[in-house]
Amino acid sequence: MVLSQTACTAAVLATGAADPFYSAVDSAAERRVQEQYRQQYPGVDITDDYALARAMFEEAKRDNPAQMGHLTMPSRSVWEANNAQLTGAAPAASAARARTPSAAAAAPAVSSSRIAQDQATLKRAGTPWATVSKSWPYDSLNLSSVTPYVCGIKKMQFSVNGGATTTQSFSSCSTGAAKADPPYWTFDQNSIETVSVTMTFADGSRQTRNFTRDQILQP
Repeated sequence: MVLSQTACTAAVLATGAADPFYSAVDSAAERRVQEQYRQQYPGVDITDDYALARAMFEEAKRDNPAQMGHLTMPSRSVWEANNAQLTGAAPAASAARARTPSAAAAAPAVSSSRIAQDQATLKRAGTPWATVSKSWPYDSLNLSSVTPYVCGIKKMQFSVNGGATTTQSFSSCSTGAAKADPPYWTFDQNSIETVSVTMTFADGSRQTRNFTRDQILQP
């Protein structure tokens, strides 16, 4: 089995065996690498090694489902332990806390009432889950309308025209400014005919909604 370069990189990152910033040979090169990742992964905190590794891993899985579909990203604690063993360094989270001592205070735990409220809002028929717009020369599928209620989401998946299932990722709701990652998906213009969205809520329950193009097309 042959993996693409991106898939190989993501597979290594998933083990915690490599860090995308460690290849920078000097501070100027590191800044260039950081800017590249900042543009490539909007909404991801690129100073968080695990968050960046996860974003790269999920992108590679989307691009290479046949080769990487069986792989899973380990939890933060496992990833950091692997990274510490392989590099002899302190876990990434510890390093991040040393750089930004107030980071933990800036991300308080999410209350159960907030989670329940977000779930209830998402389950309402009037809450939009997806929109389609013409953005020449593409059709754009946007799932970010659910972002204000992301604390109620465990997983969000979609398929277009009955095709392969794709997962929409979001940044953490605990920051108070969650974002969809990527912010939208592009397809050939006028190619989106139907969209099926399956939402797995924070409590584990699931709901699927099926839309036709006319139902969610934005002028």
